[in-house]
Formats: sequence, structure tokens, C-alpha cells
Amino acid sequence: MCIDPTKGDRPLETCEALVAEQKAKIRQLEEDLQQQRELCQKLEAQLKAVENAGFSGSATESDITEGDRIQLIASLEKSQEMYRILIKHYPNGSVLLFDRDLRYTLVDGQGLAAVGLSKELLEGKTLWEVSPPEDWQLFETKYRAALAGKENTFEYKYGNRVYLITVAPVENDREEIFAGMLVTQDITEKKQAEIALEEIKNQLEIKYQKRTEDLKTANDQLQEEILSRWRAEKALRESQEQLELFFSQSLDGFFFVMLDEPVHWDDTVDKKKVLDYVFANGRVTKANDALIAQYGGIREQFIGRTLDSLFSHNFTGCREIIKQFFDEGRIHIENDNRKFDGDIIWVEGDYICIYDSHGRIVGYFGVQRDISDRKKTEAALKESEERFRQLAENIESVFWMVNVQPQEIIYISPGYEKIWGRSCADLYANGRFFADSLHPEDRERVIANLTRRIASEDEIEYRIVRPDGKIRWIRDRAFPIRNQAGQVYRIVGIAEDISEGKQAEKTIRESEERFRQLAENSQDCFWLISAEFTDLLYLSPAYDQIWARSREGLYAEPLKFMEWVYPEDKPLLQEAIRRVLQGESTSTEYRFFRSDGTMRWLCDRAFPIYDESGKIYRIAGIAEDISDRKFTEARIQAALREKEVLLKEIHHRVKNNMQIISSLLQLQAQYIEDEATLTLFEESQTRIHSMALIHEQLYQSENLDQIALSPYVENLVANLYQSFGCGNTPIQFNLKVDPIYLNIETAIPCGLIINELVSNSLKYAFVLSLEGEIAIKFHEINDHQFHLTIQDNGRGFPADLDIENSETLGLRLVKMLAYQLEGTLAIDSQCGICYNLIFKELNYRRRI
Repeated sequence: MCIDPTKGDRPLETCEALVAEQKAKIRQLEEDLQQQRELCQKLEAQLKAVENAGFSGSATESDITEGDRIQLIASLEKSQEMYRILIKHYPNGSVLLFDRDLRYTLVDGQGLAAVGLSKELLEGKTLWEVSPPEDWQLFETKYRAALAGKENTFEYKYGNRVYLITVAPVENDREEIFAGMLVTQDITEKKQAEIALEEIKNQLEIKYQKRTEDLKTANDQLQEEILSRWRAEKALRESQEQLELFFSQSLDGFFFVMLDEPVHWDDTVDKKKVLDYVFANGRVTKANDALIAQYGGIREQFIGRTLDSLFSHNFTGCREIIKQFFDEGRIHIENDNRKFDGDIIWVEGDYICIYDSHGRIVGYFGVQRDISDRKKTEAALKESEERFRQLAENIESVFWMVNVQPQEIIYISPGYEKIWGRSCADLYANGRFFADSLHPEDRERVIANLTRRIASEDEIEYRIVRPDGKIRWIRDRAFPIRNQAGQVYRIVGIAEDISEGKQAEKTIRESEERFRQLAENSQDCFWLISAEFTDLLYLSPAYDQIWARSREGLYAEPLKFMEWVYPEDKPLLQEAIRRVLQGESTSTEYRFFRSDGTMRWLCDRAFPIYDESGKIYRIAGIAEDISDRKFTEARIQAALREKEVLLKEIHHRVKNNMQIISSLLQLQAQYIEDEATLTLFEESQTRIHSMALIHEQLYQSENLDQIALSPYVENLVANLYQSFGCGNTPIQFNLKVDPIYLNIETAIPCGLIINELVSNSLKYAFVLSLEGEIAIKFHEINDHQFHLTIQDNGRGFPADLDIENSETLGLRLVKMLAYQLEGTLAIDSQCGICYNLIFKELNYRRRI
């Protein structure tokens, strides 16, 4: 702190001059006052003399001559007049004499007019007649004290003036007090001067104190600055020593890179050229042992190396980093470098530019540490986190993690949005766990469980209410995570939607209740037994009615029922037990004897029940009394056998009748000489034979309702082949018939169509050449829809034949039969003749 002494003395000199001036005025006033006091004393002495003269006149009258008396009186009067003149002209004040009645007997002085008073106004008047009432007590007290012989001096303010008042007793020569005297002196200017002087003294004292304090403060600050500088220099020396020690012994790498010449780095320079210079002339000038160890070298290899050689592995990338570094003046980065042996080293460093006084870069200082292990750990952690993320984000359950203190959500998996129907972002923003979505009846219990400190694994089930109003059941398992001190600082958990399980439990309970009601009210017997057949776990009440025995006996001995099984059926039941223990479901029909000796039929269906490990631990079953059904089946089977015999007999007789008709036609044909008529008889005979062949196949088959097409077509074609005398001709048949079964309503028209078309081919297709082929293909397109193809490679239709309007019996019959089959017939005569028939099986009432 600096103080200008020239400026500080100017107000001080002014104050001292004012003080001197005021002191001079005060001295003048004091001299005047002293003169006034001396005058008052002389006046008082004269007054005493006059008083004494009045009192002692009788005593001295004989001693004073008349001439002397007259002369004395004249002298006295002259003296009194002189004193009156003196009092009248008393400067800045007045003199008042008062008697014992406090009446003013003599009043005069120049000060009376200044306050609006006069001699005439006061003389002969008492104190109470001329003084303000508020001052009566003050003056009366002072006057009485003066008459009692006590002098008082005090200051009195009258109007805007201040007076110094002296009240003194007046004595005669005998020292008897006969009056009092009041002497006033106007000291207003003196008081004002004293007040001004006091203010000046106070200001001077304040300025003096302030200057003293400022000087003291400046001195203290100077001393403190000197001490601080000394301490700073000491601390700097110690810091330099510690820094050097830290530099050499630190585990982090410290180094300096200095340039051969300072460089400017601003918009006025070509930064590319500056970087070229920096990389070529920036050298490592100092490095500690930790840095050299990071690069796996020795000091001689490191000191003096340029940035070109240090960053040769990634020259372009490192130039960009140095450019950014110089732009900002400092940088914190993580990057990969190369050791002297070429191995990769990851370092994390802070680097600061060093500038000279002109703002030019002269080098930079760096602190870096080897973070290769951390990078490997981070990579492993990242990989682990990625696996965890994939796991957490792809499981249907909700994985969550919260802090204990403060309670906040750290992570929650996307499954939350699917199960809770709420946004994960909203949950993070609100900072509350599942409280908002908890079912009102479960909220208090769940919050109490979540907020308490969990010391071990915990599990809780609760309900939530989704935004759409749906209620879901949640099973939440929580696990504590402890820090190194063993305290729980985080909690992780998995929340699983068990709504389906809860619904399944409810369904199971309802199902069990329905099963119980069904089992206890059903006529079938439900049973449940252990896999060892040692414990009968359940047996429904129907057992009592079916077996005519009590259930209690079977509960005591589960296998006792084997004693009541029909002997010939016991092996069936034992085999069923063996199979069910191997995991098969079985259905066994066997006979048993009731307690009354009657025999009944039972259908016992058994199936295994597995535990969580996949092992059979129970066997359940339903036993149904099928005695009535068995007896009915026996009667039906007997009746069915009778009807089958009857149907076969009918088919056999129909076939024989048709054979008789065919024989009659053949006998009649022997007497017919007309070729056309004979042909008609022969065609009728083949048609009858095709129908008779169906009835023959039916009564020879075990299935009276279905015709196997493959053998039927083969027999039909063979019969036609023989009928038309083609046994010695090279005409070949190519049959491709799928294993198709048709009912009799469909098979008869289908057989007639095959008969007509094959007969037509045998008669007309191969007139010019005895060689040829007839192909028959019969296959199923889809369910009950069939495709029949009959094709020959003969001469085809005559050119003048109108197929659509042909009046020949064969084609008319084929079209009628196709219509009967509700099928479509297509004829192609480009190469021989090809017939394509697509139809469905006709559905008529099933025959018994």
C-alpha cells in the first residue's frame, strides 16, 4: 500500500490554520471577559462603599464636616454615574442588581438590546414579572444561593444566543450580604468557535487515526508481503525439491519435450509447416524412470528422440492430436503408442503447452500412465456387458439394479416395458421403483420389503396394474451386492411375470374341484397310485358300485384287486402294468368277479405321471364298467356276421344272375346272322360282365362297401382282351392304377366307362395295324377327387366324325355315365385318342 505524503498534508495544514485562527479569537474573548470581570469587581466594591456610607453615616457624621460631606456626596454621585456609564456600555452583556425580594434595582448593559430588553423594562420588576415561567425555578435557585453567599456560574441559552451567567452575592464592609448581582456575557461566537474547533479537532483526530491506521496497515501488508515472499521462496525451493523427487520417483511417467526454436501458433502462420518443424525438432529433453519403463527402453534410447520417431506408427493421427493440443493449449487423451520392441501400449495422459514471454510455444510437459491392463479389463468388461445386455434385453423377465443409499434405479431391462406396459425412460426420470404400478392391496407390503436392507436372497410375489387396467402377477427375487467392507450397497433382482402360472394354479384348483365333483359323481372309477404300487392315493366312490366292495380294504392292500381278476385276463393286466411303468399309456379290457360272484367287464385306462426330473412317480387311471357294452357288442357282432353272410350271398346271386344273362345272350347270339345285331349282343354281354365282375369281387372281399380298383381294372381289361380275341396280337396294355377304393355307386359307372372305352379301342383303333398300346391311368388328385385317363395310339376318329354330336351308343353311354359321376370328360384325338375324366366319389347312404 502506497500513500502520497504531499496530498495528505494539504488538508492538515488547512485544519491547523483554522485552529490557530479560532484560538486567537478565543484568547481575545477571554481577555474581554477578564476585563469585564475586573470591571464588575470594581463596580461591586464601589457599590459596597456606597452601601456602607448609607449605613454608617450617623457614626461618622460628627467626624466629617459639611463641606467634606457635600464633596463626598458629589464624588459618590459622580462615581455612581461613572459606573452607570460603564455598566451601560458593558460590551456583549449586561449587569443586573437584585435585592432580597429578587427585585431588580439596577439594570444596564449593551447586551439588553440584543435580546429585546431594556433598563426601563426591568428595573423595579421582580424575577417572576420579567422572566419566562419555565426559567423561574432555575433563576430563583441561583439567586437564593447568591443571597446565601454562594457564587454560581452557568451557561444559559436565550433565544438563539448563548450566555455565560455569573450570579454572585454583594456584601458591605461588614461582609453582610445585602444584594445579589447577575452578570451576563454573550458567548455565542465563542461557543460556535469552540464547536467548530471541536469538529476540526475531531476531523483532524479521525484523519490522523486513519492515516496512522493506513500507515500501520501498509506497514503490516509490507511485512506480510515480505514474509509471504520469503515463505513462497522457501515453499518454492521445497516444492522444487519435492517436485524433483516426485518427478524421479513417481509411478506415472513425466517428461518434457522442447523445441529447438520457439514457434508461433496462430492464424498468421502455416500450421502444416509448423507441425512439420515440431515433429522434426521437438525432442524429449527430460523423462523420469517410470516413463522410460513404460516404453521398455533405457534413458539413452529415449532422451533426444524426436516426435517423428516416437509417433511413426500413426503419423497422421498423432499430427491431428498435436494440432488439437496446440489449439487448446492443453489436452487429456487416451491413445495407443508403441514400445521400443514394437508392442502396443495404451497410455492416458495430460499434456500442457509451455510458452515464452512472447506467447510462443517452446515445448510441452506431459504426465502419462500405462493403462494397457485397464484397456484389456475394459474390453473384457465391455464384452461381458454386451453379453449381459443381450441376455437382459432378450429375456422375458425384468432384470433390475438399484442403489441402497441413495435409493435410485441404476438399470432396468427392456422386459419392463412389455410386462409393466410402461416406459423405462419414465421410470428413470421419476426415480421411483415399482411403487406407482403396484396393486393397492400389495403396495404397502412390497414397499416395506423393497426399502429394508436385504441381508440375504429374498423373494416376494405381488400384483401390478398396467396402464391398460390389466392386472399381472410378479415374482420378484432380490439379491444383495456387498462392497469391500461387507456392507450391502446395491440390490439386483429378477422380476418374472407369473400371471400365467397364477392363472394355471387357479385353473388347476378349479380343475381339481371339477375333477373331484366329476370323480365323485361319475359312474367310472378314478384312481391314483404310487409308481411302486404300494400306496393307493385316491379311489373314487364309483369303485364301491362297480366292484361291490369297500374302498377301505383296497387302501390297505392296493394290489389285492388282482385276486378278483379273471384268471385268463391277469397276464393282460400284468403286461399293462409293465408297459405303463415304461412310460406308455395303456387301455386294458379285462374281466373280474364282484363280491356277489357275478362277472363283469372293465376297461382300465392307465397313464404315467412324471416328476420334475422326468421320472415316473405316480400312475393314474380310469376304470369303466363296460359289461353292458361288451354284451351289446357280442350281440351286434353276431348280427353283423349274419348280415355279412347274407350280403355275400346276395352279391353272389346277383353275379350268378348276370352270368346267366350273359350266357343267355351268348346262346341267342349263335342264332343271329346279322353282324350289327350280333355286335350289339356282344357289347351288352361285356357290359354285363363288367358289372358282374364288381359283385364277384365284393362277395369275395372282406370289405363289402369298397371296391379295390387296381385288381378290378386288371380283371376287366383281361376279360376284354380275351373277349375280343386279342390273345395272339401284339396289342399292349399299360396300367398305372393307384391303390384306390371306391364305393359300389361310383365303381359301377366307372367300370362301365372303362369297359366302353377299352372295347372301342380294341375294335377300332388298330384296324390297319395289329400293333399298338392302350394306357390306363387312374390316380387320386386330392381328397375324393380322381383322374381317369384312357389312351390308345391307334388311328383315331374318322375325319368326318362329329364327336360332340355323335349318335353312337358307346359314346352316348360314356357321356351319360360321366354325367352320372358329376365329372368332366375331355377327348383329344390329335395322336390316337385320349379320354380324360375327372370326377368325385359319389356319396350315398352307407349300407349296413
